[in-house]
Amino acid sequence: MKKLLLFFFSVIFCLPVLAQNKQRQGFYTIPDSAKATGFITDVIMLNKKDAKRMGALINVNNQFFLGLSKHKNKKQITRLFNEYRRLQIVPKGMPYNWEDNKTYKLLVLIASDSATNSSICSGYIYLPDENKWKLVESKTFKSLYNIHMVLAESSDNKNYATTFSNRWLLRSNNTWKALDSQTTKPPVLRPFSNVDSITQQKTEEAILNAKLPKDGVTYKDGIFYQTIKEGTGRLVQLTDTVVVHYKGWLYSNGNVFDQTKEKPATFPLSRLIRGWQIGVPQCKVGGTIRLFIPSGIAYGMRTFATDIPPNSTLVFDVEVVEVKEKK
Repeated sequence: MKKLLLFFFSVIFCLPVLAQNKQRQGFYTIPDSAKATGFITDVIMLNKKDAKRMGALINVNNQFFLGLSKHKNKKQITRLFNEYRRLQIVPKGMPYNWEDNKTYKLLVLIASDSATNSSICSGYIYLPDENKWKLVESKTFKSLYNIHMVLAESSDNKNYATTFSNRWLLRSNNTWKALDSQTTKPPVLRPFSNVDSITQQKTEEAILNAKLPKDGVTYKDGIFYQTIKEGTGRLVQLTDTVVVHYKGWLYSNGNVFDQTKEKPATFPLSRLIRGWQIGVPQCKVGGTIRLFIPSGIAYGMRTFATDIPPNSTLVFDVEVVEVKEKK
């Protein structure tokens, strides 16, 4: 473990030197004008038979670190945080038996909010056998920034080699910029399938089932709902365009992330999150319903806003003012 940590510390403490050498392979400085919010790379661990220690790491802004590593034949996904630029490193490892000579993808996404002067940084790995993504870690920082520096580096060991390729930068307008001349087509992250979706759904459902009152709360197709006010019109249909007042907040802490004000909002129900598609048709026109929606049928493990972290259970109060039938 000491040798593994020494590798990561060596990368971190070498950053001031690397920052002065823009020609170093795998090191990129990104201007603020690029408004970069994501970075993705392919990584292959080319292991020699006698290699006992190896590691591949991407470093974003010298604050968020994500990679693959092996020490004494124990393989893992590694993530580290450098909080508040104090070099107080918190190493964490997630056991995972990655395979040699197989292509994995490492992805870092950042969402920032100027109103709260905060950012969420999340690390993901694409697992080729499962053809799905895994959320490794999501961390909130009390600062506002885009990606301005990326380092893709491997530890030095003659017994193995690590290759990085197909590196792309995601800009705030959701377009990709190639960082390598050998890149293929721009990445496609949708659908952003989650390898842990079933486990995550069961976990969140169990929490809601244990804490919500038994009287007046109904379970249906993955969500829980409660009628706050009985409507006098017909039931909403999935094909309807709905006119609603609503308020949404995080189940974990009650923080409100969105709500209507004086005027109601109008949406085609079939274009909204799955939790609304299941829950709102349980309400009659003129009524109000409360929806408890696990993350898998809400916004999942995506990182797109600081007020809705990945894997967040959401609560909505929805008042159905009017419905418009599909013509």
